[in-house]
Amino acid sequence: MNRLLVTAPPAHQRLLPRRPGPVPDEAGHAPGWAEGARGLRALRLNFLRTLTLGIDRPTVAPYVLVKDGRDPGDRLAAALAHAHQAGFTVADPLVDDAWQSDPAARHTLARGYAALHRGEIHGLIAVSQVDISSSHSVYEQELHRLWAAGGFLHLALDETQL
Repeated sequence: MNRLLVTAPPAHQRLLPRRPGPVPDEAGHAPGWAEGARGLRALRLNFLRTLTLGIDRPTVAPYVLVKDGRDPGDRLAAALAHAHQAGFTVADPLVDDAWQSDPAARHTLARGYAALHRGEIHGLIAVSQVDISSSHSVYEQELHRLWAAGGFLHLALDETQL
């Protein structure tokens, strides 16, 4: 004689308004995203300033991530132009088409880290944060990983301009 009884919530609970969820900004980002992006920018620039202190023309490798084997031409041209504008010496570009969410699994990016360890380059230059990761937490881990390898990341567009 077991029966499942389904009952409506008490009347006083039915009248309560529902709390709206977080409202995304104009670009569709969750609340707090812009503050996080500004913090990541400050961290990246701090690493950049610290590591380039006393170096006249740091050497950078342009790093571009493309999806599904697409042509990297436009992004590579933008990274190269920005490297020259910033006064960097430019090494061979690194083009990754792995499009994996974990930067640690990208073979071409690993070559960039190897060049850092060998002292061939001082850092990487990319067009935007998404070349590394659109996830703030993954991007921050990668900034620290670059720092640990003795390198920096320079971006053509800052973190608030994905």
